[in-house]
Amino acid sequence: MTRATRNHLRRLALRLVCAATGAVFLGIVGHHVYTMDFEPLAALCLPFLVIFFGFTSLLYMRGRSLGRGRESLRTLFAAERAMQGAVFYVSGVVLGVSFYGLFRYMGFEFDAARPDLHGLWLLLFFVPYWLMQRGFFMFLTAVWIIVPQLLHPVSSYELWRRVARQP
Repeated sequence: MTRATRNHLRRLALRLVCAATGAVFLGIVGHHVYTMDFEPLAALCLPFLVIFFGFTSLLYMRGRSLGRGRESLRTLFAAERAMQGAVFYVSGVVLGVSFYGLFRYMGFEFDAARPDLHGLWLLLFFVPYWLMQRGFFMFLTAVWIIVPQLLHPVSSYELWRRVARQP
């Protein structure tokens, strides 16, 4: 298998993973927004922030601790991508919470059993969903970048070489 073919297959696999997770996340968010049941949605979305920021900080530390070279550059690129994803995700969460607060303040009511045109206001939640989804895809890209380095056993010499400091 050529390198180009392997890269095309990796990109295809990443797109399939993103499409599958995106469809599941859209279904969950769409259901909870449509039924105006936001508490489980918050319980689902907020723990991802801990994962995003924790993984990002670990990537930055790993990138800086490795000696100069390809692994360090790829790790720092993945860390930057993960940080961008975290910022998009946080922006989506903040905007979604703001919409929720605004709807509660304005006394917005929607009955999912008897939908009407009043429910079109719920489409505003597509913007925070899009921001969160974009952040999640960027995070998956960061994971996809770093995974090939971490899935194979490393010899003690390779470990020593990776952490060796260059003046």
